[in-house]
Amino acid sequence: MASLIDSLKKLLFFKLATIYLRYIIGFAFVFASIIKIRGERFTTIPVTEPIGFFFEAMYQSGFYWNFLGVSQFVAGALLMSQRFSTIGAAAFFPIIVNIFMITTSVNFGSGTPVITGLMLMGTIYLLVWDYKKYKILFQKDHNIHLDLTKEPEDRFMTDPVWTIAGVLFLMITIVSNVLASTYQSMTIQMTMAIILLVVGIGAFVITMVRRKQRFNS
Repeated sequence: MASLIDSLKKLLFFKLATIYLRYIIGFAFVFASIIKIRGERFTTIPVTEPIGFFFEAMYQSGFYWNFLGVSQFVAGALLMSQRFSTIGAAAFFPIIVNIFMITTSVNFGSGTPVITGLMLMGTIYLLVWDYKKYKILFQKDHNIHLDLTKEPEDRFMTDPVWTIAGVLFLMITIVSNVLASTYQSMTIQMTMAIILLVVGIGAFVITMVRRKQRFNS
């Protein structure tokens, strides 16, 4: 299993899939967290509905509602940073498991559990991707040994461009959430979506050019 994972980690497709999966999951969490941090209701569904009653109960909890938002924000931001994505995935995992169980237990319809289930699967994928960093957790204290310094550095995955793009994604996500909640304008949302797309494509183009330059040098 480990050898299969290591072989997949050498393929450009899986490298890009991992990087952008971190962005996508991180964006979803950060965007959803801000409304909780600001102490606002997540939905306008009436409390006569099970979903509305559930969210209203969490909202009325006060500080716990803010705590959920902060937890989601931190996990999402760490994921988008790429540099600290391993910590982000580890922090995100118990949160998304909890969300998945909630959406399958309460009647959220058929679509929401599918989305949260895919996010859970994506998080498991990210944890498996960094499996070497977790190996020592399953070893006895006197048997702990992990030396990755002799392995060649994956300069594509560690390219600082991805971290810079992650910071831009985070800033744009925060701004788009604030503007969307303030002005309720579809134009603003579309503009922010286009900016996110441009940043994502730009990061891809720059890293591919730098990758080609390294091969040619």
